[in-house]
Amino acid sequence: MRPKHTSPARWFRALCLGLACAAEPLAADPPDTHIPLIDKGVATYYVRGTIADVDHVDLLVDTGAGYSAINERTLRKLERAGVAKHVRDIEARLANGNHTVVPIYRISKLNIGGDCEVHDIEVAVLPGNTRCILGLDTLKRLAPFMVSVDPPRLSVSNCGKTLTRTASGAVR
Repeated sequence: MRPKHTSPARWFRALCLGLACAAEPLAADPPDTHIPLIDKGVATYYVRGTIADVDHVDLLVDTGAGYSAINERTLRKLERAGVAKHVRDIEARLANGNHTVVPIYRISKLNIGGDCEVHDIEVAVLPGNTRCILGLDTLKRLAPFMVSVDPPRLSVSNCGKTLTRTASGAVR
């Protein structure tokens, strides 16, 4: 309950100082591309994707994953086509809490759902034939984005826009 002698706007700003919220609504266009989600029946959703016009995959939509990820089988296909470039290794914490070194590769593009392309993305490579992941790094580039379960779809923005990479590797 707000104090009686404080205006609603001032009270809201004061409440938000310690939280990550804004006193004004964000000025962003709503997502304009809608991609059907595939419900595989285990409380997970996937989107169909094509990586660099080489490999067709189902990508687990995972906002808890910092990086989008591919498996070693997909990497071998991309390397044979000459469209994957190793950029660095990182130490990653896996979902089970273990730490491991994971290679990061740059790929030229990822098509999501047939209607959305993301160019020049970095992906982590996970061992074996694990599922491929559409992670938060790629979703942030498509922001604003929204996941809906009824109907099941991923709504995104900024499809097809090529973002530039600074000398430090940051994307803008």
